[in-house]
Amino acid sequence: MAAQNQNNTEIIEGRGLGNILFGMSRTEIQSILGEPDEIEQFSYTDSEDDYTENWHYDELDLSVGFELEDDWRLSTISVSSDNFTFKNLNLMGLNKDEVVARLKEVGIKDLEYEDMSSEELPCHELICSESLGMNFWFDDDELGEIQWGPLFDSNDFVIWPN
Repeated sequence: MAAQNQNNTEIIEGRGLGNILFGMSRTEIQSILGEPDEIEQFSYTDSEDDYTENWHYDELDLSVGFELEDDWRLSTISVSSDNFTFKNLNLMGLNKDEVVARLKEVGIKDLEYEDMSSEELPCHELICSESLGMNFWFDDDELGEIQWGPLFDSNDFVIWPN
C-alpha cells in the first residue's frame, strides 16, 4: 500500500491516525503496521455480539481495536508516546491542568472529568470529550494515554470516515 510511508503520528478526531482510518479491516491495518506484537481478545459482557480484539505494537506505543459488532473494522486507537500529536499539540506527559488548558486553547471545551482510581491504580483519572470521541488517561496526574474512536451521529450510528 503506497500510504505506508506516510507519517502516522497526527491524531485526527473521528478519523484516525495519519493514513490509518477508522473502518479499515484488520488486513488493511496489517498492511500498514505489520504484525502486532500481541493480540488480545476479550468480551466486556456475556453477549456473543460483544467481542473485541486489540492489537498492540510495542515499539510504536500504539494499540488498535476491532469489534465484532462493527464487522471487525478498526474502531479504537490508543497511543502512549510523545511521538503523537493532536492539533499540533504534544500532550503526552503533561498534567491534567496543562492538558485542559491546551485543549481549551484549540477550542475544545466539552471536557468531563472522572476519577477511575482503584486499588491497583490509585491515581487513575480520565478526561473525556464526547464531541471528539476522545479519552485522555492520567496516572499520577500525568497524561499517559490518548484513546479515540469514530464519531457518532444523533441516532448513535457510527460515522465511518471516507
